[in-house]
Amino acid sequence: MKKIFIYLVITLAGLTLIAQDITFTASAPGAVAVGEQFRLSFSVNNNADKITPPDLRNFYILMGPSTSFNQSTQIINGKMTRTVSYTYTYVLQATKEGKFQIDPATVTIKNQTYQSNSLEIEVVKGDTPVASGGEGSQTESIVTASSEDDLFLRLHVNKSTVYRGEHIVATIKIYSRVNLSGLENATFPSFNGFLREDIETPALRSLERENVNGVIYGTGVLQRIVLFPQIAGELVIDPMELECLVQQKVQQTSRGFFDSFLDSYQNVKQTIESPPVTITVKNLPDGAPDSFNGSVGQISMDVSIDKEQMKENEAMNLRVKFSGNGNVKLTGTPEIDFPPDFDVYDPKVSTNLNNSTAGTSGSKTFEILAIPRHAGNYRVPPIEFAYFDPSKVEYKVLRSDEFNLVVTKDADSENGAVISGFTREDLRFIGSDIRFIKNRKIKLHPRDRTFFGSIPFFLTYLISSIAFGLLIILRRNHIKRNADLNLVKNRKANKVAKKRLKLANSYLQGGMNNEFYDELLKAFWGYLSDKLGIPVSELSKENTRKELENYQVETMVVDDLFEIIDHCEYARFAPSEEVSDTVYTFEKASRVISLFEQKLR
Repeated sequence: MKKIFIYLVITLAGLTLIAQDITFTASAPGAVAVGEQFRLSFSVNNNADKITPPDLRNFYILMGPSTSFNQSTQIINGKMTRTVSYTYTYVLQATKEGKFQIDPATVTIKNQTYQSNSLEIEVVKGDTPVASGGEGSQTESIVTASSEDDLFLRLHVNKSTVYRGEHIVATIKIYSRVNLSGLENATFPSFNGFLREDIETPALRSLERENVNGVIYGTGVLQRIVLFPQIAGELVIDPMELECLVQQKVQQTSRGFFDSFLDSYQNVKQTIESPPVTITVKNLPDGAPDSFNGSVGQISMDVSIDKEQMKENEAMNLRVKFSGNGNVKLTGTPEIDFPPDFDVYDPKVSTNLNNSTAGTSGSKTFEILAIPRHAGNYRVPPIEFAYFDPSKVEYKVLRSDEFNLVVTKDADSENGAVISGFTREDLRFIGSDIRFIKNRKIKLHPRDRTFFGSIPFFLTYLISSIAFGLLIILRRNHIKRNADLNLVKNRKANKVAKKRLKLANSYLQGGMNNEFYDELLKAFWGYLSDKLGIPVSELSKENTRKELENYQVETMVVDDLFEIIDHCEYARFAPSEEVSDTVYTFEKASRVISLFEQKLR
């Protein structure tokens, strides 16, 4: 039984190995000095039947190829994976200056031939070997003499003259000819005048060899950043500071016989900083279109609508998606001229952006909810969007198609309904242009009878005087008790909210879902208006969230509040929900108002 298990494991491992894609790569330093020895390695993730090296006539082969083998097996959630690596290494020596191309090597595996990548190696004039290590790595040689030319920091930009809003890629690199044992306390520039977006940069583990003006340095990228200048003029990027731990040899005051065979080193802190970099930012040309809102780059626009035929009071979604490369993140809400009979809600914004050395690319999408209130045929004009293309130094205007909407009569709708809106108006009457005229009976009095001078007149005068005096006293007390109107509303907010919740609960029990959600919305917005001292017509999600942050209300509670509000707004126009869902919403709403009552005292 044990032998069968081992056989199955070996068979599964072999099948996993065969299913792997074959990768064959070559690696070597990018720059070496004349007379310096270096390694040229070829790695393949499968056992090779035959390997054919490239032509190495420009280098002297000291040794090779030497073969090494490495394998690892993992079992995760019952799935076995096996990874192997065969490495063939040559030790070469550079004999002359110049740039030399190393062609791909070939390897044969199960009668299939694969090629590695090609390499380019630059050979410079012979010099002192450069420290090739980095933070957390070991080096082959120790360079202890340190000067400004041996260790420095630079901030490189891909262009120094740009238009306002055009992206710049900044790369912060360290250059070293000394042995580094660590990097500490990096202070990055403030990038005043720029919008900054970091590019995901791997942690610096080792330094790569690079030829800098005929001298080989160990170089490493600390950070790459995408910058968008926001103002025109000469913008200066401040220096970056970095503390480096440099290994230096310790001089011995007295040396014994064995001291001559032993060296002692210590880490010395050395602070380096990059020179400031000046960027010339040009203003955008004159003649910008009316629909231009500051977008710069290469951008496309896609506009779609989920339906063009609907019933009155039925929601529709208009989707506007901006895609491309540039400052897409700063693209504002497009201007859409909806018909007056449409209630339009704040857009839902989603972004999918990626920062790379090519800039910021991706998309930003606006989903706008609109609800027609009357039947009829409507037209949504084309949406225009303008951006500036710095590569062609011109403005470009994008224009969508127009939408013709058909809104039919809803048989369930009632004339004279009062509809609440949160974007265009606070209260709206439909079908009530002419108010109803009262037709009650009018009481007539004889012409010869006068009220002035009669006993009822004097009694009325006396009672009115006494009542007026009492009213003044009561009014003074009332003013004294309610001097602060906002405080009065704050005190009564919970009571009013409970009344609305009670009414909402009665709608819930009666199966009137639309009235239930409408009453919940009135309870929440009325409660927040009274508690925060902001009129309902001026309330929005943005200023409400800011005010709640001032009261130090937990973010989780605030998110629950807006989740309920959004759910209620959308649920009024969605299909009927299950009873358990509406009951859960009511219980959650009651709990949230109780939590706010504890915080907003």
